[in-house]
Amino acid sequence: MPPRLVADTNVILSGLVFGGTPGRLLELVREGEVLLVTSAPLQSELERVLQRKFPDLPDTTCELQALLRKLALPVIPQEVVTIISADPSDNRVLECALAGKADAIVSGDRHLLALKTFRHIPILTPHAFLETFRR
Repeated sequence: MPPRLVADTNVILSGLVFGGTPGRLLELVREGEVLLVTSAPLQSELERVLQRKFPDLPDTTCELQALLRKLALPVIPQEVVTIISADPSDNRVLECALAGKADAIVSGDRHLLALKTFRHIPILTPHAFLETFRR
């Protein structure tokens, strides 16, 4: 069974638009080496940010939707988390990780990374996750 991963919006967008390390992470999802866990609130945020920041990339929006439909495990969070007050939307990532029984959260967000772990779920940068995954 591949590791279950919740990727923050910034990681998915960076991987889709720019590639690099976040792009390698998405390749692992496409290859079935990692199972991406998502939720309706995370998908909505992703689409909203993509349309706002990259309105000239409709192909990327279509690719994202296809990727999530085909490869992501959708979950419905059951618990409301309010641990991050500076950016309450970051709590949706934590809720998704709980509902999806995630093995890791991958993010570039400073509020999430500052936690380091959440209920025994490590919170890692894309680079740190890939280093851990290679072991």
